[in-house]
Amino acid sequence: MTVKNHRSPPRLLTRVTLGLYEFFWHLLLPVVLLRLYWKGRTQCGYRQNILERLGCYKKRVGSNKLVWVHAVSVGETRASAPLVQALLSDGYQVLLTHMTPTGRQTGLEIFSKAIAAGQLQQAYLPYDVSWAVGAFLRKFKPTLGLVMETEIWPVLLRTAVKAHVPLLLVNARLSERSARKTLKFGSIAKDIYQSFNQILAQTSIDAKRYESLGLNHVTVTGNLKFDVAPNFSQIDEAVNLRKNLSAEMQIVCAASTRDGEEEIVIAAWASLMKAHPDLAKTARLIIVPRHPQRFDEVHQLLQSNASLVARKSQLADELSFADALNKNAIILGDSMGEMSFYYALSDLVVMGGSLLPLGGQNFIEACSLGCPAILGEHTFNFQQASQDVIDAHAAIRVANVDELSKAMALLLSDKQLREKMSANAIDFSGQHMGATGKIMDVVHQY
Repeated sequence: MTVKNHRSPPRLLTRVTLGLYEFFWHLLLPVVLLRLYWKGRTQCGYRQNILERLGCYKKRVGSNKLVWVHAVSVGETRASAPLVQALLSDGYQVLLTHMTPTGRQTGLEIFSKAIAAGQLQQAYLPYDVSWAVGAFLRKFKPTLGLVMETEIWPVLLRTAVKAHVPLLLVNARLSERSARKTLKFGSIAKDIYQSFNQILAQTSIDAKRYESLGLNHVTVTGNLKFDVAPNFSQIDEAVNLRKNLSAEMQIVCAASTRDGEEEIVIAAWASLMKAHPDLAKTARLIIVPRHPQRFDEVHQLLQSNASLVARKSQLADELSFADALNKNAIILGDSMGEMSFYYALSDLVVMGGSLLPLGGQNFIEACSLGCPAILGEHTFNFQQASQDVIDAHAAIRVANVDELSKAMALLLSDKQLREKMSANAIDFSGQHMGATGKIMDVVHQY
């Protein structure tokens, strides 16, 4: 397949708009930097490597065969893992950029060996002003840029065009709501998206939405999240812990919950325990908030609603964790990067981000480990995948607290149904793998 450069020079209107955009960025920079310092009160990572956000870097990986991958935060970093591993296996050196310290820490944990070997370097992407972005591109001189999912920085895109750095929007998704908002910008939005050499969409629905903007350089390559391998050491840990629990115990994991969703889960759980006192003997609840800065807040909420609460971070080993579950404690999963452990330990998952209008969080890893999923109504970030997993009878959709309580009761009470949905979840996950290879086929063209 011939590589076509779909980039077009910015129109006058776009140049004027970008000039105003960058002018306001300069006005906001002091506020943005103060906000970083303020957020650093609870997450010290925000106060580290601040100069990188202004385009000042100490070093670069030493290779002319450098591919730059931008993964803004935790979810994108995890999704990028199979693609980054494929790049490393093919002999490329990788620059992995982030916008959040949790994303950077996740990358450090996943790619520690490649970092130690000098194959991969991490950095923060600079703020979207031309002097910082220009310094970034001059420092690292990437031969190709792969931008994950939804990150659109107009000045970065324009500067990359001028520097002749090919850019691909990878694992791209565009919700219906985002598409409507983008259409309001008319030709400006089209010109910005034309800065990408190609857009590699997750699904045909995403591709059609990009094409509705007047774009004709869109290809469907699938969702990288299906290719993410679970953490096998964490799975082993969960299997060993299970040996210390009764065979009848059933564990529900409310995973990646967001602000306001823990109250919904707690209310549904209380309703479940009241309506089915028999399940109180065997059913247990683990809640894993999405963001670490909310761990203390959620802990206080649980303490005010439950007689016994235990924090994962304060449980010394598998025996103490098992002891807490055996004593009917609600477990707060206040740890990062351990979702394979929580999913392997659990019998079913309530997926956070979907109970309130937040777009949903990634349920694919849970499916790959055989966890039936309960989804709320709000999964617009996973529109096609969420419909597919429901059609595969691997997940249930609920609309409110009452329906969530009943769905948990159904799956906890009907072992045969739960096991059937578990098998369906594994099949669903396996059938959608392969995005990495398709994306690498495009990468090799550049």
